[in-house]
Amino acid sequence: MDQTLIKQKEATGLICVTLDIHLWSGRKRLRKEALLAKNPEFKDLPPESLATLGSIKIADPDDLAPFMRDKREAEKVLQINGLPLLGTIGIPEAKLDRVYQKLVDVKASFDAKRLQLHRDFETRVQEWREKPENEDWAHLINDIPTPEYVAGRLAFGFHLCRVSAPSLEDASPINEHFGRQLTGLKGELFADAAREARVLMDRYLAGDDGTGVARTRDRITQKTLGPLRRVAEKLRSFSFLDPTVLPMAQVVDHCLALLPRDGPIDGVHLVHIWSLARTLANEKAAEEAAAIALQLASPSEAFEDLLSKVGATVGPAPTAASAPAQAALPTAAPPADIDLDALLPQGGSSQFVPQLAGTLF
Repeated sequence: MDQTLIKQKEATGLICVTLDIHLWSGRKRLRKEALLAKNPEFKDLPPESLATLGSIKIADPDDLAPFMRDKREAEKVLQINGLPLLGTIGIPEAKLDRVYQKLVDVKASFDAKRLQLHRDFETRVQEWREKPENEDWAHLINDIPTPEYVAGRLAFGFHLCRVSAPSLEDASPINEHFGRQLTGLKGELFADAAREARVLMDRYLAGDDGTGVARTRDRITQKTLGPLRRVAEKLRSFSFLDPTVLPMAQVVDHCLALLPRDGPIDGVHLVHIWSLARTLANEKAAEEAAAIALQLASPSEAFEDLLSKVGATVGPAPTAASAPAQAALPTAAPPADIDLDALLPQGGSSQFVPQLAGTLF
């Protein structure tokens, strides 16, 4: 392992964030006896050893849905800013304050809803019983837990810890294993970029033409560039993972800088967006383009190289079914003879392991 390269690219650190969120389902087990009280015809139902009746909602789902929305909002915050790491989400230290504040805000929203539900719980359950569609089955909505029990089941928390090598011996097999896991984050990073690129292509660059057929659009708006901006931001945030990551972020930034600042995006600018999106959507092609970008003198040259490999045709890469009709449409993959490691300094990406240090909070 070349220690010089590691020192040149020393990471400021990764923070592992784990959500600890608990929700209450608002359901309880539905028993045969409860049905028989009003519906004797259910006496011939199969025994519980063979089948169960499922559950009954003893609380209005609309009262519980806001808690799920807060949970999803917290997950979105981590997804946008981090990458899966060691069973948690790894957040660049530079983004810690922003992510922490957003999670604190979501927690405050969650806790306020929990207190409100605790105050109104018995009233809300009674209103649920009295809904027209539930009146005939109100006898099933019984054995309701106390407001204190429900409030205790609802909880929003998160845990933070700093990433550090597990062994004090730099060259130990334990640290080598840890280093390989961190290096694998580069794959997660480009997989995340590929997902964003596919969102851009499927949702914005192509769409229903009104006849139920998906066709490529001849123009897009400024608002549709969100996926590319998120890709550039995340690549910059995780640039310490690999020497090729920042050059690829600069290529994305260069493409965005070529676009008009307002109004529709069409013509050659739309071709540029398609070319970049198709490259990013192919993880192998994106990693190879990033390696080439590291070797070239400027993001402009790297972007020109990317365009030369993808081609100048607007539209998605051909599938097996569409290939005959679109034979002239090139794919996003660069030539197969490109050796990614040969393009990298100091022996290739497999030799690049970020050095992370720190202690638990």
